[in-house]
Amino acid sequence: MKGLGLAGGLVGALVLSAALVQVARAEDIVEMISKYRQQHGLSAVKVDPELTKVAERQAKAMADTGIMDHSVAGSFGSRISGIHTGMAAENIAAGSKTWSDTLRMWENSPGHNANLLQGHADTIGVAVARNDQTRYKVFWAMVIADKAGAPGNKKKGARVVADDDRPHNWGTTYSSLDNPFTSVKNFVCKYLC
Repeated sequence: MKGLGLAGGLVGALVLSAALVQVARAEDIVEMISKYRQQHGLSAVKVDPELTKVAERQAKAMADTGIMDHSVAGSFGSRISGIHTGMAAENIAAGSKTWSDTLRMWENSPGHNANLLQGHADTIGVAVARNDQTRYKVFWAMVIADKAGAPGNKKKGARVVADDDRPHNWGTTYSSLDNPFTSVKNFVCKYLC
């Protein structure tokens, strides 16, 4: 019995250690995204626990099902509805092995890049989930939002917009109506993402 207790403790320590590694990686990508935004004249973003939970739910659902899709964990609008935000957007990816690779893919995709560079964004949540039994193995999710622009806060005019009628692949599902590139981005992602 003592050996089993030790093994159980060791497994618990490994799970905890893995969780701490995931947190460090999440912080790394948030720092990378902030630097990228600052290179484009925008403010840094801060980790938000509510947005992180939304991203975790999405990444886990994609890993559980093996499907990379914005709606696999429910519509983005329903997943973010209880969180007070102005603009909110989500990026997902699958199959890339590192945060750096994932961020590079998002930077090179017009729709994803537009989400990374949302002008009013101030908070972010990121997550990764793994399932070796699936085609992609690794699934990534990022939720970026403007919490300062939420109703009742000082900034006004930003809103969450849903476009659930189009296919959800690598494209963006939600963006700010205040962004002049929204129509172009949605059109591009509707046909190319």
